[in-house]
Amino acid sequence: MSEVVAESDRRSRELTENQHDQTLAELSATNQELARVLSELSDARMEISDVQQRLGELEQQARRDITQALDVRATKEAAEFVLEHMPKAPVFWNPQDTLRYGLSQVEVEGLALEFGVASGTTLRIIVEELKDAEHEVFGFDVFSGLPQTWRTGFPAGEFAQEKLPKVRGAELVPGLFEDTLSGFLEKHPGPVSFVHLDADLYSSTKSVLDRLEQRLVAGTVIVFDEFFNFPGWQEHEYRAWTEFVDRTDVGFEYLSYTANHEQVVVRITAPASPPG
Repeated sequence: MSEVVAESDRRSRELTENQHDQTLAELSATNQELARVLSELSDARMEISDVQQRLGELEQQARRDITQALDVRATKEAAEFVLEHMPKAPVFWNPQDTLRYGLSQVEVEGLALEFGVASGTTLRIIVEELKDAEHEVFGFDVFSGLPQTWRTGFPAGEFAQEKLPKVRGAELVPGLFEDTLSGFLEKHPGPVSFVHLDADLYSSTKSVLDRLEQRLVAGTVIVFDEFFNFPGWQEHEYRAWTEFVDRTDVGFEYLSYTANHEQVVVRITAPASPPG
């Protein structure tokens, strides 16, 4: 009998120990899960705090940030321009796509000119897109940066290059536009089929348009790189263009624009009136 009792006690102790071990394991797993939940809650609190801080900054920005107010105003004015002049035009979300679209619309023979080469990125696109059409491509730039302050954040000297970029398939013409373009045109007769005006400044854009006046023909495509959608846009490339149109009575149509940037594509439909 004593042996039976002893065996029963042993089994009872084993069962108790197993249950105890199982309970400890379950408690350990529960503690780990609680620790994980608490860690996630802590992370969530930090994220909520960050969001609250950012919302506060945005609220302050909406009330007090002058630069944001100017950007919003400029975008509203640009949107009104789009509704009035090109409500059905194709729209792009990348400036390079807008440039490529403008290049795809070139259907007349002639020179392809870029004004404002900088590092040569867009000039390479022009060469690439027009290579099958056998256009002569030229890039004009002073390469020492903006000759004068353009707008806030773009002082004189901005975009200066340490050395001239290498663009296979294009010829560079260094110097101020007013110093180089007239002589260039004397040596290169014929129409201009494409113009990329990345001149930024009113004075520089006006200088180019005035000299190209009699070279722009029906079918010439012009891509303005800083036409609108920034504070003060009405005083730069846009102003030079509208003054040119008023003075020469050139016919044109707006073809496309970049929705979140500053580019506008124009095509000449009737050349400027002869001088005099």
